[in-house]
Amino acid sequence: MRSKSLFTILALFGLALSLLAGTAKVRGENLQAAIGTEFTYQGRLTVGGAPANGTYDFEFKLFDAFSGGSQVSKIVPQDDVTVSDGLFTVQLEFENVFDGTALYLEIGVRPGASSGAYTTLTPRQALTAAPYAIYAAAAPWSGLTGVPPGFADGVDNDSSYYNVVIVAQSGGDFTTINAALNSITDASASNRYLVWVAPGTYTEIVIMTEFVDIEGAGELTTKITFSSSGGTVWGANNAELRFLTVENTGGGAEAIAISNGSTAPRLTHVTAIASGGTGNNYGVFNYISSPTMTNVTASASGGTGSAGVYNGYLSSPTMTNVTASASGGTYNCGVCNNSSSPTMTNVTASASGGTYNFGVYNDTSSPTMTNVTASASGGTYNCGVCNNSSSPTMTNVTASASGGTDSYGVDNDSSSTTINNSTISASGGTNNYGIANRAASGAYTVLVNNSQISGSNYTIYNTPPFTTRVGASQLSGGTVFGGGGTITCAGVYDEAYTFYASTCP
Repeated sequence: MRSKSLFTILALFGLALSLLAGTAKVRGENLQAAIGTEFTYQGRLTVGGAPANGTYDFEFKLFDAFSGGSQVSKIVPQDDVTVSDGLFTVQLEFENVFDGTALYLEIGVRPGASSGAYTTLTPRQALTAAPYAIYAAAAPWSGLTGVPPGFADGVDNDSSYYNVVIVAQSGGDFTTINAALNSITDASASNRYLVWVAPGTYTEIVIMTEFVDIEGAGELTTKITFSSSGGTVWGANNAELRFLTVENTGGGAEAIAISNGSTAPRLTHVTAIASGGTGNNYGVFNYISSPTMTNVTASASGGTGSAGVYNGYLSSPTMTNVTASASGGTYNCGVCNNSSSPTMTNVTASASGGTYNFGVYNDTSSPTMTNVTASASGGTYNCGVCNNSSSPTMTNVTASASGGTDSYGVDNDSSSTTINNSTISASGGTNNYGIANRAASGAYTVLVNNSQISGSNYTIYNTPPFTTRVGASQLSGGTVFGGGGTITCAGVYDEAYTFYASTCP
């Protein structure tokens, strides 16, 4: 081998070792035998920037810090290790030093024929998960944190899940959801519970409990139903309802599938159905509430008024991937916002079959609507998005209305609305308005950018209190009616793609 002095010269050109793919694996020739504390270390040695070849002596130590610190293991020497193209493999036995504390491997190296001092390589190598599994194989219960109470005695003989209560028509802890909720007396922010509801139909009114989630076996599999004037399920703060269907089949003046009053539950993968109320029917009813609604399907039908989702008085729900529909009532509204400011993303809202149909109805509200599809059809009055004394922001919205006496893609009544990248249309009625801006007094501004507006009678209908600005948009079908208001068009075109630089078609 090379002499000590030659090795020192080579070290000046840079001697480095790197861990290949971060591998360190436990050795075990006999899987039925107990795994020892020895593990395999693979590395790559370079001399002067080139892969080393030959035999080298190594010594390995463990420290409790990346630099400095204290040595916590014995020295493990490995003499005359063959290095080929820089690669080498050694077996390291530090015995029982792995207790979960972060450890760092320090390596010294010298030529195999040398008896001189070792060159210490820097930096130390942090040991990752595999060697610590040695400790996990024999870790005592007393050395672990977060052990469920049922296993604290060290015996795995507990047949129930921790803080999980099972409701099933047979074989569960309870046969009704209410009985399961009533059995929970210590739920808290640090001690949450899950009530899991097996497949089946459960006929009961459920009042949710804070810090207790209710989960079904699927929207087509688990159903909570009741016939009553009021809600079938009543929400709670800090609780989630998920993977089931909730239904109210009426029996009184008002049928509500899910009712939230001054609460903010999470509704996830839930179907809510309401029908049979002689007055109003609501799939989801929010009052002074801000639930988080994700992947929710809500429908309502019949009665005087029906709404898939109703957000009333200071409600600010977050609605994502929601489908809301209403039909068969005198007044039908896919999503109704009353004095509320919901965030609506990827929402489909539809209304049909009544006298008055609204895909989305905003009354004294300021919703943020993104990727929303709103449609209304089949009534005397049909409106895709109807705004009354409201200030919505509409981006990537498709709003359509068809049939009846009056059809409005967007109807702005005393409202200031911003419309971007949207498609607005009205057709099939006696009077069809792409966008109608109407007010008796006041001052309102409507902005339309990068959108397509069509109405067979009026593309845009403007009354005096409105200033409407349209840019980079298509206006097709009917006329643009100023009506004494102000309409400014910049860079618009009609259905024949005739371009208007600064005038309206």
